[in-house]
Amino acid sequence: MHRASDLRKGVDDLLPRLTADAPRDRFDKLRAELEEVRAARDDADRLGKLGGGWRDPMARALAGLLRFYLDPGQPVVAPAHFPSGELSYAVLNAAPREAHIAVQQGDDPRRLLIGYLGWARKGLHFFADADRLVCTGRSPSPPASFLQHQVEELPYRLTARSGGFACAHLAAGAHRPALEVAWSDAATTVAVCQACARDDRHLLGAFSGGLAIPDPEGSFTVRVTLGVACDRGSSCPHAQLPELPRAARKGYTFGRLSDAAVVREFVTVARDRLERSGTPLFVAAGTCYGEDAAAFIAALTPTPEERQALTEILPEVRGYFEIDEATASRALEKLWPTHAEQIVRSIVPDPQKAERLVREAKANPGRVSDLLRRAGAKNREQAVLDALPRYRDLVPEAAIADAIARVYRTQGAGEAAKQLLHRLPREGKERGVGFGLLLALGHADAHRWQFTDTEQQFGSSLAPAAEALLAAAPGDYDAAFQGLLGRAGVAHWGRPDLDEA
Repeated sequence: MHRASDLRKGVDDLLPRLTADAPRDRFDKLRAELEEVRAARDDADRLGKLGGGWRDPMARALAGLLRFYLDPGQPVVAPAHFPSGELSYAVLNAAPREAHIAVQQGDDPRRLLIGYLGWARKGLHFFADADRLVCTGRSPSPPASFLQHQVEELPYRLTARSGGFACAHLAAGAHRPALEVAWSDAATTVAVCQACARDDRHLLGAFSGGLAIPDPEGSFTVRVTLGVACDRGSSCPHAQLPELPRAARKGYTFGRLSDAAVVREFVTVARDRLERSGTPLFVAAGTCYGEDAAAFIAALTPTPEERQALTEILPEVRGYFEIDEATASRALEKLWPTHAEQIVRSIVPDPQKAERLVREAKANPGRVSDLLRRAGAKNREQAVLDALPRYRDLVPEAAIADAIARVYRTQGAGEAAKQLLHRLPREGKERGVGFGLLLALGHADAHRWQFTDTEQQFGSSLAPAAEALLAAAPGDYDAAFQGLLGRAGVAHWGRPDLDEA
């Protein structure tokens, strides 16, 4: 009843604010009819007559409400369905439901707007934000304040960019599947990528809400794209993708599909078309490399092991191959389920070792690139060791010198020093050899306290020979090895392994 009480005092709340382009004579006529009804606010019979006939629906609905104020009863409450949802209103006379809703609930500008839908169909433009309803007449350009309000009320956090607003990913230049809603009258496009699009959001509904215009379908355009950057011209399948299917477009326009759902619909159709193209098509982080596997691999900045695996396997790939990040690890993870053995064997030629690595990886899933890195490191270590001569029947001094020299070559000085200290006995001649190796490794100072003066003096005399052993090329290793042992006074140190493969 408070609404009726307010309208008994004045009808300004039922009229929009008019811009310079609005037809004032039409609204002056409406105001006159509304004032005629308000003048009869205490005459129930007169209000009954004013509620029918030729008058504007808003005036007739106002007559019904003011009459109800004088003679309240139990009115019929009816539902009204709109794209924005369902509204209920009291049926107080034969005025249209839109007029009843506008008069009874017009303190909300968006519900007052409903009463002017018929005016919009005849060519006028109305815009309702949180505070007021504005009519711009036949000018389709929305008030700046209304456009700002629309953007602020959108169900996503968007960032300004050229031509409109977009989610943070698209605003930063990311190439991703995206939904775009363009409002031509406002020269503004809003967009969200697939990662941001939600199943409980409707960008078109939110952006076009709060307005009544003659041609809403012509003013708003919905577009879904894969967002792929491709400079390969019309011959690339990306240039031949279909538009959003009609059924999906219609479902989205009428609110039956959400933002996320309509993007999924298009991506499914588009990728199916790309798959059926029959030619290899490589895409990384939204950039198309066409059939150029070499350019695709280079863009992933692979390690030597990753490059070797990808170079061997990608030529066998047919159809659409896309990864969301431009990393070799992402490409290998996608290939792993169907090419696991081939990936490992590209790095580990030994079939038994490769098979064991595949079993281990499947039993303990991890990143494929880590597996290749470890396998590649083992291969490199083995290649280093295979280039060195091998020995048998080594005495303790010779065994520790040879072992630490090999660890140094494959794992570095720190690991070599660590293993040396772990292997040294509490006493014996090899401790002096060990201190000489520590000096050559650059790790003696921190462990000097663990050695006697005699061991340190003996080791210091061996340091030059130990350095020569660590630095020796594979072909000079045996001479450097025997040179260290000779300086240490180890005459019978063992013998070369002449049966090595």
